[in-house]
Amino acid sequence: MRTDKFQASKLIFSEGDQGDEAYRVVEGAVEISVQRDGQKLVLAILEAGETFGEMAMIENRPRSASARTLDPTMIEVIARQDFQQMLEEGGEQIIPYLTMIFDRLRVTNDRLLMALSQLNELQPAVKHRHQDIFGSRRSSAIVQIEADSEEMRQQTSLQKRRLRFFPFHFGRRAQLAGVEAFVQNQLLIADRSPFRVSRKHCMIDTSGDAVFIEDKTSQLGTIVNGIPIGGKSLETRVKLIRGANTLVLGGQDSQVRFRLVVSAPDEAV
Repeated sequence: MRTDKFQASKLIFSEGDQGDEAYRVVEGAVEISVQRDGQKLVLAILEAGETFGEMAMIENRPRSASARTLDPTMIEVIARQDFQQMLEEGGEQIIPYLTMIFDRLRVTNDRLLMALSQLNELQPAVKHRHQDIFGSRRSSAIVQIEADSEEMRQQTSLQKRRLRFFPFHFGRRAQLAGVEAFVQNQLLIADRSPFRVSRKHCMIDTSGDAVFIEDKTSQLGTIVNGIPIGGKSLETRVKLIRGANTLVLGGQDSQVRFRLVVSAPDEAV
């Protein structure tokens, strides 16, 4: 984590930029804006103590807005790797970022619930359930996952398992109590330093009857059927083939290995 100083009217990042850092205003003021129909729309003016840019730090997604200083401004910068380390170690430094993220999730959740209520009013004959919008979704494909190394077989929680609901997340088990509630993984892997598995490492997801592995900004990457994604690779997503697939978390020499078998519902696994 570092602290940067900016002059007034300095662009910090633009809408659509790639990035992996979040920011907290220490002194000064920052304007958050978007472009709509060729016009600038100001979303917020942030002052000391307020944070922004967190989604690029958590997910590998472009910036959803632009940030520019209004006054001479001092900003605390936290990169994705620093954030993951802070999650492991705890401490007061991480509190503003967690508060920001949970507040954003709460607002999004409230808006979705309001939209669900309005949808039920417009279509009273069709009851739209919470699980249709939140959480996992059922897929026509079936994925069987099992350990494919002695190290993984020794972890009793990693026995053979059939998946019907997606997305399904892989990540490293936290050493800090309470962190699991923040990073939702269905398969938690006990890893030791030097860590191979990131806190949010990868996930299995579906699109129609196709099944994919997507790396979730892991540090050392993921290997699917010999194809590297995430880490230093520019690719982040690869489609699984029907039948047997191999999955390695954390580099070619890692022992965090799994066998994934993809089948249709009427096929025996």
